Amino acid sequence: MTLPQRERPGALTPAERDSLVRELEVHRAAWRARHIDDYRIQVAAGCFCPWPSNPAILQVQGGIAVALRDTSGKSLGAPREPWSLYTVEGLFDAVAQSARSVDLLQVAYDPQYGYPAMIRGDSKLGLPDDWWWVKASRLTPSAQARPRRL
Repeated sequence: MTLPQRERPGALTPAERDSLVRELEVHRAAWRARHIDDYRIQVAAGCFCPWPSNPAILQVQGGIAVALRDTSGKSLGAPREPWSLYTVEGLFDAVAQSARSVDLLQVAYDPQYGYPAMIRGDSKLGLPDDWWWVKASRLTPSAQARPRRL
């Protein structure tokens, strides 16, 4: 997956922020039209801090995180941060909030389902240690969910 590249350095312009929000709205509407509320998704998050960046599988039912597993399927206990923040709706929310507030933001969307699959940001240019990223992949609707192709 390739993140879009910007043509100029510096903080996002108002037009770039508007473009990110418009793109987000199109993808979010397409996601919601699929009516997938029960699924598993692999999530990893990282930043400048000592946050755990290892991937985990988030089990979502009715749009709510209900279980967390390592990539081999072993339970990691109750859903918790950072992974529990990133249901598909949570990923869209992260993009929306970041598009309004951070200096740099790059988003790549999953080609099959259209959710934000890679989000990378820098809160304030020129400050050290304020960058972050989130990667989501391997979304699998549960057997009960019947996703609709658009």
